[in-house]
Amino acid sequence: MATSEEKIGKTIIRWQANKDGSFSGTTILGTKRGEILSDGDEARLKQRLRVEAGKLHPHYFGMDGAIARFLQFMPGAFEGERNFREERDYKVKAHKALTTVLPQHRAEQASGDDALKVRAAPVWINLLSPYESMHLKEAMEGPNGAAFLRAAAQFAGGDLGGGAEGMRKAMKAHGALTWPIATYFPFLWDPARHMFLKPEVTRDFAERIGHPFQYDYASDIRADVYQSLLELTEQSRLALASLKPRDHIDVQSFIFVIGGYADTDKAEV
Repeated sequence: MATSEEKIGKTIIRWQANKDGSFSGTTILGTKRGEILSDGDEARLKQRLRVEAGKLHPHYFGMDGAIARFLQFMPGAFEGERNFREERDYKVKAHKALTTVLPQHRAEQASGDDALKVRAAPVWINLLSPYESMHLKEAMEGPNGAAFLRAAAQFAGGDLGGGAEGMRKAMKAHGALTWPIATYFPFLWDPARHMFLKPEVTRDFAERIGHPFQYDYASDIRADVYQSLLELTEQSRLALASLKPRDHIDVQSFIFVIGGYADTDKAEV
């Protein structure tokens, strides 16, 4: 029987069709092999194997391990004082400020005056690096600010490709369009639907729980990469159900704590 394979990072997933019409496959990383999986649907088996491939990563400790680590930093979980102080309150305030000065539906027809109002509003928080914040503020102050906001609203409305291209053009005179810049306003407008992407910590998190986003990520602002991020977000939200995350602000905080906090940041017991 013919065997097919696909390389995912350093891991190989290998599968074949069986005589009964089903499919079987496994994952291989060096001398390590995962368990043999079987499925009646080839595409579904490949997706399952991609998830299993993540479990062979040396940083993997699974979602249970991620939750246990999160609670070492945030012993009160999402209701704890430390989470409110260090991770949630300032993001909620920025969300309220942006939706007050320029809600998403109005941003679809944003003007230059709207861009200046956003620039002056208290929406600038440390989700962005200092350089990204500087470049985006410059865009808001110039002739491309309104176009950027319209494109960001287009992205937030579901036209990921068109919105990304519009933001890229609007940012061209001010620097590269990065994932943090592209997802900043959509996340602040609608944190129940959208997710902010900090690439390094999010890829680290994906490695630790074995999610395919670690392989799907690309620096280019593409719809398929963002869809993988949303799948990672939804998987995390469901796994965190017992901790009762309110929205993607809580999920983003969870991801950042796992990928961005050092052991020296653990809460004192």
